[in-house]
Order: sequence, then C-alpha cells, then structure tokens
Amino acid sequence: MTILSQRRSTSQQCSSSPTQAVSDQELLQHLLLHELPARRDPLRPAQLRSRAAHRTEAFRGFLLRTWFDQALWVAEVVLFVSMIAVFIYWLADGYGRDWWRAWQGQTAPVVTPAPVASLAPSGPVAPPAAAPHLPALPFTAPELAIEPPDYLAPQPRVQPLPATDPRPQRLRIPSINLDTSIYEVFVVEGAWQVAEYAAGYHHGTALPGTVGNTVLSGHAGLRGAVFRDLPALKVDDEILLEAGGWLYRYRVREMRNVWPTQVEVMDPTPTPVLTLITCTNWDTQRLIVIADLVDSRPLN
Repeated sequence: MTILSQRRSTSQQCSSSPTQAVSDQELLQHLLLHELPARRDPLRPAQLRSRAAHRTEAFRGFLLRTWFDQALWVAEVVLFVSMIAVFIYWLADGYGRDWWRAWQGQTAPVVTPAPVASLAPSGPVAPPAAAPHLPALPFTAPELAIEPPDYLAPQPRVQPLPATDPRPQRLRIPSINLDTSIYEVFVVEGAWQVAEYAAGYHHGTALPGTVGNTVLSGHAGLRGAVFRDLPALKVDDEILLEAGGWLYRYRVREMRNVWPTQVEVMDPTPTPVLTLITCTNWDTQRLIVIADLVDSRPLN
C-alpha cells in the first residue's frame, strides 16, 4: 500500500506536467511486475467501532477506580465539608454576632465588671476554693475576677462604673468619630484578653491622671472593631479619656507597628502616657498609638 501511495502521488505530480505524464495503466503494470516489500508484523484485522466504544476502550485505565482512588475521593469530600463548616462557623461567630448585636441595638459590651474592693490592697489574695469557675487572672482581689460570658444566652447590659471609679470608663477620639465604653481586661493563660464591642483597659497599668503608662486595646476587625479606624489617626490628634469624674485630654505623639512579642510598649513611663493597641497587617503586627497627657478637668 505504501508503494501504491507513493506511485499514485508520483503519478499525480507528474500528471501536472504534460511532458512527463504517467498513465494509470503503466502504474498498474509496474505494481504487478514487481514484488511488494515484506512486512515483519502481520496486519491485524480491521474492526469498525463507534466513537463511544473507542472512547471507552481508550480511557478504560483512567475510568477504573481502585480502593486507593476511592479513599482519595472520600478524603477530598471530608476535607471540603470541613472547610465549609469552618468557614460557616467563622462567619457566624464573627460577622453573624456583629449583625445580631446591631439588629438588637446593643452597643455596650456584654461583660459586667464587678466593683473594685480595694485599689491598693496590702497583698495578693487568692480566689476562694468555692468558685472553681473563675479564670486564673492576675487580679488583686476575688471581686475583680470576671467570668467569661455565655453568648448563647441573653446577656445584661454593662452597668456603668461609679463616677468616682478611677478606672477609664469612656474613650472618645473626635478625628475618627470614635466613642466607646471601656471595661477592664486581664491576662488569661499568658495572653491579654481583648475587649469585645468596647475598648479594654489593661489591668495593672497606670490610672489616668497618674504618672505611668495607661494601656487600652481593642479589635480592628470583628467583635465591634472599635479600633478599626485607628490607622487614620495623625500626630497631634486629640484623644479624650473619661475616668473618675474627670476628662483627660491627650495628644498623639507617635504611631508605629510592632511585632506581638514587643511587649515593652506597655512598660511604665516616667510621664503620664496613653497607649492604644490594635491588630494590623492581617493580625501579624500591632499598631501602637502613643499619646501624652495635655490637661484634665472635671466633667461636671
């Protein structure tokens, strides 16, 4: 067949030239007089199949599933379902909770801080044995312990602190339209708590109006995100802090990003300083705002 094709091709090429035309009779005579080259492999009988049958035969090895393929398929399904469940939980726990609070018109945090028994106790007092549910917090009196709230149950609104309580009660930053309440947070399992739907006053840091570093922290993403606009602050912006019936006015001196391990930003200072802390850069760093006390005056 190869020689026949070659001869026919040669005949077609030659037929284009009138002087070198080869007739079909001469080509047939040449094929009859000469032997065809021998083939090593015998020809298989031709078999006509439909396209679907040919496709099935060609992909037989790919469509046949073994136990390993079945295990991989089950693992893929389990992983996909787990990812969807985690995403739904994250969405409900974050944006869902924020939406629920906004729908109910709640703007205050859900934890009710207990009154301070003594701001300067003579020594640390261990929590009583009859209250094992209290978290291991570095409080100086059992009355300062705050039990984590159950968000699945209705929560009471936060009771405002007494006007004479020296702890920070309200934070206002006019340049970013921030006006939020404050409640005290503690160290739990080696990490500071973060206030939800409010700013958190770090227990043990300086009280407003005294020499030292007053530290406040808050969320920048979910759970109220009271500090989401903190990056818009500029040097010399005004910060107002209410505590103990007094209004303390601070002026922003410095803003910088630090790593979570750089806890020296909360160290005591020789002058009255306010430090605001929130997350930034996808929670890989902390935005630090440092402000100096300018003046203070009674609220009334």
